[in-house]
Amino acid sequence: MKYRLSEEIGKVDEKYIEEVFKYQEKISERSKARRIGILRAAAAAAACAVIAFGAAICFYSGRVPKENEPQISTSEDIRENAPDKSSTPIISGETEPQDNAGDIVEVEHSYNERIASGEDVRIETHIDERIEHQGFAYTLKDITVSPTFPEGITKDQIDYYPVVAAYYDEPESSDWEPDPILGFYDKVYDYDTYAAEHGMELIDQEEADRIYPHEGKFSRALTVGDVIDENGLYQGPMDVPDESYRWIFLKIEIENLTDEKQLEYMADMDLCGGKYIEHPITASKIIDGEPVWEPAPYSFYAYETGICYMNEHTEEEIYDGQADLKKFHNLSFEPGEIKTMVLGYCVSDHFVFGELFLNLHNSEPTESDGYVYLPLK
Repeated sequence: MKYRLSEEIGKVDEKYIEEVFKYQEKISERSKARRIGILRAAAAAAACAVIAFGAAICFYSGRVPKENEPQISTSEDIRENAPDKSSTPIISGETEPQDNAGDIVEVEHSYNERIASGEDVRIETHIDERIEHQGFAYTLKDITVSPTFPEGITKDQIDYYPVVAAYYDEPESSDWEPDPILGFYDKVYDYDTYAAEHGMELIDQEEADRIYPHEGKFSRALTVGDVIDENGLYQGPMDVPDESYRWIFLKIEIENLTDEKQLEYMADMDLCGGKYIEHPITASKIIDGEPVWEPAPYSFYAYETGICYMNEHTEEEIYDGQADLKKFHNLSFEPGEIKTMVLGYCVSDHFVFGELFLNLHNSEPTESDGYVYLPLK
């Protein structure tokens, strides 16, 4: 919707301008200055119109209207008949170029505002960014965030579901162990407990004992796959305000920069976010020809979630006896071949509104730095 100031000549007052400026403070900084200019131009145009209107009233005030001559309303009539501006919608959707921009006030919603409203949001910030790493080049081509599966993706095509967790910035109770590294606290849900409370099928202990012998009573955590509908919409626990899950699907070009065939296990390409942590690990250095173990700095993001969908995979085994579940993540590249991959992830709302990064394949911490990431949002 667009709100045209030209239709409100004579109805502009300082209160209206203040209301618009207050709303404008909520939009992104990069477009704020240009839009304030638009508002000032609109206010100036409206003020000129009001002056002209007043001059016309003064002109007509000293004479008697002729028969059938249009009547001119006074300023008192205008105020009495003016609509209630407090209930007048000012929000519009995407910003579009306008020939007469001074007549239009528009608001561009941020990615996060649109994601929170339940839209399917295409994020364009890092499109076409390219990183070369260990014989491959990675170029981001597209990324969308949605509360449901993208068109054409079904529940039975999802290979992996993260466990449902409630995330807290502070411990829920005093007996929670401190977490000095990750910067958040999480609580996972027991499947049988949740299932009993919500009328879901309980774990078949006899079948579980057949699959997992000698482990006693089998239990597992509640996963996102247990609490979504056929379209992928999350319908599980909502114990904390941001406890929900959304789907991130990205399209990425992966190019084999070598002149050899490469058979790769790609499941190490986690989607990451949350707090960026620089933390020492114990690593081996060669000093005077001898390995010496000592603390070495490296960095990583506190939150990570694994690949749940790949549009292509290879049935070839990387090693003898590799399980079918592992084969699902294998990819074969001919020398110089470029593959356009679609990768899917399920991300907690606690992290989806922050910065997001793709941990690149074959990325490992070294003695001097951390993992290698491609920015997504």
